Amino acid sequence: MLKNILILGLLITISSCGSKKTAVQASKDSKEVVLGKSEAVSYKSLGNGVASISLQLFENNTFKFDFKSIPQPDTDDKTITISEKGTYTTDGNWKTLNFKNPKFSLASIFDANYAGAADFRVIDKENVKINTAKNALPIWGVVCEKE
Repeated sequence: MLKNILILGLLITISSCGSKKTAVQASKDSKEVVLGKSEAVSYKSLGNGVASISLQLFENNTFKFDFKSIPQPDTDDKTITISEKGTYTTDGNWKTLNFKNPKFSLASIFDANYAGAADFRVIDKENVKINTAKNALPIWGVVCEKE
């Protein structure tokens, strides 16, 4: 557990390096997605000191992903904010989320080091397949419970 916390801290520190780091902007394509009115499935992070994360899948095959990192004490980390909308397809309990031109790396957010093959699979730079039969999904190493 301590090893995972140290690795996560290192990842946060490395991701915050760079000049004039600003919040990640939502892509133009994601703003054009019209979300549904009723949620089909949603996941939300448990209380933690790393990030606030939510993933909402709507009945009209759209989704909204919100992510906000929590800067660690005694660091110069900046808050990273991601808010993306997209569409998804269904294959049984598996949903393939399609992020249109994301301004972040799906492989960094959906990190296979913190999950098993039964949780999710990053397909490419715009698509990730998640297993909605699971009661919790690890996103960015943070446990997100099904609501």
